[in-house]
Amino acid sequence: PKWVAEEFEHLEGLASLPATIVDGGQEFVVKPYLQYGTQTGMTVMWRAAKSGHGKVHWGEDSNCVKVAGTSEESEINSIRIENLKPETQYFYWVESINAAGQPIESNVSTFQTACLPKTPFAFAIISDTQGNPGVSGPIAKQAWARRPNFLLHSGDLVDQGKRGIEWIDEFFSSMDPLISRVPFFPVLGNHEQNAKNYFDYMSLPEPEYYYQFSYGNADFFLLDTNRKVDPESEQYRWLDQALEKSNATWKFVCHHHPPYSSDENDYGDLWKTNKSTRGDLRVRKLVPLYEKHGVDIVWTGHIHSYERTWPVRQNKAVEVGGTIYMITGGGGGHLETPGPYRPFFQNNVRRGHHYAMVAINGGTLELKSYTLADELFDSVTIKKKNK
Repeated sequence: PKWVAEEFEHLEGLASLPATIVDGGQEFVVKPYLQYGTQTGMTVMWRAAKSGHGKVHWGEDSNCVKVAGTSEESEINSIRIENLKPETQYFYWVESINAAGQPIESNVSTFQTACLPKTPFAFAIISDTQGNPGVSGPIAKQAWARRPNFLLHSGDLVDQGKRGIEWIDEFFSSMDPLISRVPFFPVLGNHEQNAKNYFDYMSLPEPEYYYQFSYGNADFFLLDTNRKVDPESEQYRWLDQALEKSNATWKFVCHHHPPYSSDENDYGDLWKTNKSTRGDLRVRKLVPLYEKHGVDIVWTGHIHSYERTWPVRQNKAVEVGGTIYMITGGGGGHLETPGPYRPFFQNNVRRGHHYAMVAINGGTLELKSYTLADELFDSVTIKKKNK
């Protein structure tokens, strides 16, 4: 209740601010970006200054002779391109024409469709970019330089989800070098505030706050841990069934709040007492599902630092057969510090802005994590039998 009251008081003044109306021509408010890439489809989204008809010009070379469009007029455009070929590079550019006939066209960009199960692939992981384009921008450029197939984002894309300007001026503007070329798969953090902005700007499988996707020989399961995730909840039951059905070589889960954390004061102030839950107990109720179904890695954010655990099973560190929990909350938010006590699960912990890259080739997974200066500070290789 105290946190809610403080958030209300903090945001209350925004309601009295005057609206700013700019009567300019047609222009991009949010440049084109990619969503929900599969082997045969890609969603292209953007926002124009005025409602209009949107089109995506695309093809296998920069001439982009094919066109996909919609008959509806909108500021936020979401156009799905289907019937694509797997693991193929495509070119695209978009246009919007408003009611006054004012056009706007983007530059030509590229994307790649998802690969087949036996093809190696790689992806970037960034979290908690909230309100700091000075950090998230360089990280996005560095991640793109390593050519990931897609981006996994563990929540808190912005600082205040109900403030539209933060999506425009902070998140999308800084992440453009990456998400204009690779699709990103996000989850809701607490700072999104379950705002309409999130759902307007994302195009994900229903109900959007939880969903799954496949890439190569891996299945990804994404949850909203701001909502209920106890054994009686909708998300828990869905996850149990979805994991049971999966026969992928690798199983990954992504949500915002960490089941295990070495943080100094989010779960008990370890500078004043030795009492701490060392993680979010609400979310820890999901751990039995991860162990039951053999989830390999769980990626989270919320804590603005980096942490990789040993494999954990039945609340103990194990050498094989457990689940690794990773916090990758260094995408831009104010940094946090690990506590003075080293819990049993801690393998590597670091205070600093960062991003991670994961590369998979059959039954081999390589994870490498990089600082804001693009220096390697953590790496691990996991090998398992390929299915």
